Amino acid sequence: MEACLAVHEDRRSPLERLVGIAPLRAHAQELRDRVGLEEESGAALVRLPADWTVLHSVAVPGGGVVPHLLVGPAGVFAVLPESRRDASVWVSGDLASVDGASSDALRDAELIAGAVGESLGHLLPPGVPVVPVVTFLEPRRILLRSAPRTVHVLAAAGLVPWLRSLPEICSALQVDRLADAAELPATWSAGEVRDPSELRDRFDRLEVEAVQADRRWRVTVRALAGAGGVVSLASALMIAALLGNLLPN
Repeated sequence: MEACLAVHEDRRSPLERLVGIAPLRAHAQELRDRVGLEEESGAALVRLPADWTVLHSVAVPGGGVVPHLLVGPAGVFAVLPESRRDASVWVSGDLASVDGASSDALRDAELIAGAVGESLGHLLPPGVPVVPVVTFLEPRRILLRSAPRTVHVLAAAGLVPWLRSLPEICSALQVDRLADAAELPATWSAGEVRDPSELRDRFDRLEVEAVQADRRWRVTVRALAGAGGVVSLASALMIAALLGNLLPN
């Protein structure tokens, strides 16, 4: 949300607002889509048993963020959902591609898990690492030619069943200590902790603007389609050129 709001700048003219041109440019729209994906992924984690603690959007030293940090009897897991639905995923060792393009998802997950491990290191029981997990929402397929060294790659729907199938390696006392530490802002940063409610309010207002623009755009398209029989060819070409200039890059 913070990244989306930081790059968003509404440059629409009154006419663009009237016809329903989207308020978000391409990069801001990608970040908005990622918010929805992370919230959807996080909502599925409520199916974990009560002896698990789930934290969201944990900022770790070095500038990284853990979308979902899980602490439970099976250990500590840093879960990073990928931002594409219906993806075709190929993994061979520490190499990965998504829809045919090389992906840094495995490397990024390892780096994030390493930062979490450094922050919680004094409390992690011997032999209990922070496990990086990369998930894909509704993937077309995930082809594992050979397993990565440390990262687990899963469909998002299989995450909770997989976690519940793992053996218990942390006692209830160890889980409580790790969860208590993970919930303390001082564990991750000595800086000021922002109240997320103001950020949520700003993002919700942006969501309302985007939804309203989408509705206006659909009305505009229907109106233009309905007028097609009476608008001259020259006028239609002028309208098309105007709308082409108004559409976001």
